[in-house]
Amino acid sequence: MVASVTTRGYDLARTGTNNAETVLTATAVRTKGIIKLFSIPIPDDPRLEAQPLAVAGVHTPDGRTRDLIFQATMGNWVYAFDAMTGEKIWATNLGRPIVGTPAIDGHMTNVNWGILSTPVIDEAAGILYACAWISDDGSVAKAQHFLGALRISDGSKVHDLLNLEGAVYTPPGGLPVQRFISIQRKQRSALTLTRNHVLIPFGTVRETSAAARGWLIAVDVHAWHLAAAWCSTVTRSGGGLWQSGAGPAIAPDGSIYFITGNGAFSPQQGDFGESIVRLALHTGPHAHFEVLSWWTPWTDANRVGAGLAAAIDDDDDDAHALPSNVSLTAVIGHAKRMGMALTPLHAREMAHVAVTSGPDAMDAQIAPVVAHHLAAMKESAWSDQDFGSGGPVYVASAHAVLAAGKDGILYTGNAAALGDTQPGDLQAGHFAANYAKLKMPPILYTYFDPTVPPAPASPTQLNLYPGGATRHLHGTPLLFSSTTHGVMHIVGGENSALRAWSIAADGTSTYLAGSNEIASPQSPRPSGGMPGWSITLAANNGSDAIVVAMVPYKDSNMMLSPGRFLVYDAQNFATNPDGSKRLQVVWDSENWGPEHAFMHPKFNRPIVWKGRIYRPTYNGQLDVYGLTN
Repeated sequence: MVASVTTRGYDLARTGTNNAETVLTATAVRTKGIIKLFSIPIPDDPRLEAQPLAVAGVHTPDGRTRDLIFQATMGNWVYAFDAMTGEKIWATNLGRPIVGTPAIDGHMTNVNWGILSTPVIDEAAGILYACAWISDDGSVAKAQHFLGALRISDGSKVHDLLNLEGAVYTPPGGLPVQRFISIQRKQRSALTLTRNHVLIPFGTVRETSAAARGWLIAVDVHAWHLAAAWCSTVTRSGGGLWQSGAGPAIAPDGSIYFITGNGAFSPQQGDFGESIVRLALHTGPHAHFEVLSWWTPWTDANRVGAGLAAAIDDDDDDAHALPSNVSLTAVIGHAKRMGMALTPLHAREMAHVAVTSGPDAMDAQIAPVVAHHLAAMKESAWSDQDFGSGGPVYVASAHAVLAAGKDGILYTGNAAALGDTQPGDLQAGHFAANYAKLKMPPILYTYFDPTVPPAPASPTQLNLYPGGATRHLHGTPLLFSSTTHGVMHIVGGENSALRAWSIAADGTSTYLAGSNEIASPQSPRPSGGMPGWSITLAANNGSDAIVVAMVPYKDSNMMLSPGRFLVYDAQNFATNPDGSKRLQVVWDSENWGPEHAFMHPKFNRPIVWKGRIYRPTYNGQLDVYGLTN
């Protein structure tokens, strides 16, 4: 079995696959079923944002050797539990979190803001690293980000907390120097350990602010100091590194791959918004990051029109900047559905969108929030099409990077040379040549609609609600080397089915099968619900694989949503009446009792480890599943 789970997605390639699971297999689940063994209560904060981690054979102070599960929380606690019994072994608090506030959370679903990202563990050293958002009085104004280092055996601190406020990025070519200011930054993307450095990525609290930008900070874990920093934009703004909680993908040669979010694109000016970016970390006395290559599908100006983009850039009124968890397409879609008055701009953008759902029970809760955000919204709905909403996956067999964002389109980057898109490549008549830099042409990934061109001559052709709903990817595809289908990848977007693909050595992907089940089936359209599928995969050396999945019934960004819990056979497909293939469900919480109910944890995902599933929730517990005896 896989020895330990020390990082989000199991490994640095971000495959999301435990390929050494001998107990919890498709055959076993189909034959025996699964049950909830117990739940581990998390007392300080109910909203679990960090993926659980696991380490085998830890020597604890009581003289025993245990398998431990680690859970970080938004209350700035880190817990270690006995993986077999759920007994709490230790708990360490890193400081007071920010009390939930509309300054950060446009929907007030979170109670606190503390450890938002998944920590990383150095198993050899026996140390867990976590980034905590700490405020002496619980306010945003007093909050700063700190890196903590805890011994996994007893939770004691290895070092004093390291304040990240002093980070500075001096870009090459005399471009503007950037200084890290915690009050502007949200740290959601998972921490990564590479070359004895912890990488800490940041997005932005208010994405439409002129101060918005992505940051990447490297901490030397031996010297325990800030070693290097990089900003995704320096002349203009945007380009957050958030990836719905995913960490960067790391190739065997040490290359670091990120997908940036909404923001300016001008490489000569140090601006890499809406891009796959390949970085190198040079260590030593003069440690620094270097941009090695990048690829960009479109600019924000391509999506909204140059005139509107310029007007928005000239507007430096940050007083009405929206929190980054406010989805513009969701707000405008629901506003139209509920019959609210739209601005002339938004009315034009929504003219082609049909309302296919009537009044809904959730309207009473979301209508005041939608109206509030709509009144503050000056931006086009299509200025919020984050390429960086999904996380990258490194595919060693094809030397490729899988990248998809809110358009639900797969762009397969050449990991060795992404293509170095230039602004001229994103002008009318040149998009085809830019797509040609990829391993294969873009494809519709999270959904299929024959009327939507995945490689359009103009990106405005993607300004759609296919089927009346968003098809955003807010997660990371799974990657798996199957004995049946070769190298596979599996993805699940919002308001869409789970979809399985194969990928050849040349980077070409071929559709294999999809599920009947969809995410957010009870969320009215437009615009449907968020965030789509939370998935993980377990296999026994390439065979007998399962996909463990969580999906919300409604929208787990705008409100607390009940979730559905499913296990699929990842390799043995059923045949539909039309001849297409279907992912088969082998266990479904809908077929069992209320003990399986849970609140869906938005961007979080479960893990499979040593015959058990560890499922985080938004209702203050970590649920543990295993085979029925």
